[in-house]
Amino acid sequence: MRSGRRTLLALVAAVVALGAVASCSSDPVGDENRTVTAGPVIYPLSLRYHGIDVVADVPYGSGALQRLDVCLPADSAPDTTTTPTATAVPTHAASASASPDPDALAEAASGTRPAVLMIHGGSWSHGDKATAAYRSVCKYLASEGFVTFNVDYRLAPTDPFPAGLDDVRRALDFVFRPTTLSTYDVDSKRVGVFGGSAGGNLAAMLAVTDHDSTAYAEGNRIRAVVDLSGPTNLTSRSTRADGVSASFQRKQLLYLGCRTYANCPAATRASPEYHVTSDTAPFFIGHSTDEFIPLWESQEFAATLRKHDVPVTFVAVEGSAHSIAQLDEAMSKRVATFLRRHLG
Repeated sequence: MRSGRRTLLALVAAVVALGAVASCSSDPVGDENRTVTAGPVIYPLSLRYHGIDVVADVPYGSGALQRLDVCLPADSAPDTTTTPTATAVPTHAASASASPDPDALAEAASGTRPAVLMIHGGSWSHGDKATAAYRSVCKYLASEGFVTFNVDYRLAPTDPFPAGLDDVRRALDFVFRPTTLSTYDVDSKRVGVFGGSAGGNLAAMLAVTDHDSTAYAEGNRIRAVVDLSGPTNLTSRSTRADGVSASFQRKQLLYLGCRTYANCPAATRASPEYHVTSDTAPFFIGHSTDEFIPLWESQEFAATLRKHDVPVTFVAVEGSAHSIAQLDEAMSKRVATFLRRHLG
């Protein structure tokens, strides 16, 4: 009897949560917390995408992994007369005095469509933009109207931190080049980032450090962030009893380029938790209640964002679904609604 009542209450709660999503356009942007149940299927993977073109392996740098795919919304096509190249991408530390103001150039070349930079997961050591799951999410976001740049980046242990972060920042710089904006009809004031797992960490790091960018002095390029199961505290805090497993600790240390947490300054530098400012863009954070990245990482990160008055939508998903495995139909629509709210 009790189990039946709990089931009924859970169903009612789920219906209420879905109703809240349906009316979210009138909801306040920040201080949203929900606990939901997710279906067993990665929803984007189950869809057929009609009219979504993928421009594969566009170079944003000279390295073998410095490539991205562009998933284009239906009824759009790249302007091949201005196809961007890797040589058009400045280094992140380029001097503003040595070249025209990139803010002015980007605004002048700005197109009409919102865009998302998407970063795959894989414990910073493996993964690929072209896997079926991430390609499907890329196409799903494009089907929702977002030009989606799905990036590869250098991986540990061959290339430890900050190589991967430098790469995705370089990819973001590439998105804002005038030739990229015009080629793919991207509005420079409507760009967000999306990442799952290690990609969630990198997406969050991009957002919390964007104000430090020397390429774009105002530091307001990123307008929305989706972080699914991203590790946000890579310091010794994650080694406590409620932290990550010993095997994942080893993966973190390989990524950080450290033997132990005792003397590892990179751990703080690679943790979004320690870099939030009031300039940070609004966040959507999804995290499962019983997955291998502990829930407290996202809970504490959300609290830190709110302390800096950053709007946060936090969704706790019942179960163990990690990263983009959370994307059943309802969760996918929550993500799309959030991005549409902030990117238009």
